[in-house]
Amino acid sequence: MNPDPFLSPWLIWFLLGIILAVLELMVPGFVLLFFGIGCWAVAGALQIWDLSVTQQVAVFLVTTIASIIVLRRRFVGVFRGSASKEDGEGFDDFPAGAHVTVVKRITPQAHGRIQHRGTLWDATADEEIAENETVEIVRYADHSRVAFFVKKVQRPS
Repeated sequence: MNPDPFLSPWLIWFLLGIILAVLELMVPGFVLLFFGIGCWAVAGALQIWDLSVTQQVAVFLVTTIASIIVLRRRFVGVFRGSASKEDGEGFDDFPAGAHVTVVKRITPQAHGRIQHRGTLWDATADEEIAENETVEIVRYADHSRVAFFVKKVQRPS
């Protein structure tokens, strides 16, 4: 057994796995995480058995290849998310009909600002709308997903 715990093989494999997992966040391709999983498998195996360097490399290769085959498709779906192929009003998270507050005056000639879900958004309208008025989100403005077209909410008389 190695008397210096900072140079133990299991710790080196474990730290290498962490480095590879962090590098995965910076490098495209989504493969480095699986090399990290292989490193962690070797670190775990070294906690149970006393493996030679050849056996360590074999465990690393087998675990890495197996994790790529078994987990890659599932992980890609989780980490990349999904996208909607529909435009405008069909967008899954489109807030059509949501009532929001105007925080910067809107005119037909100039964008204003609204607050929706705690975030400020650009907004346009066919009419002038003052600050603090309540408006309804109708659609995206100007074929954009960063600005909304709004209209005044009709108050019952």
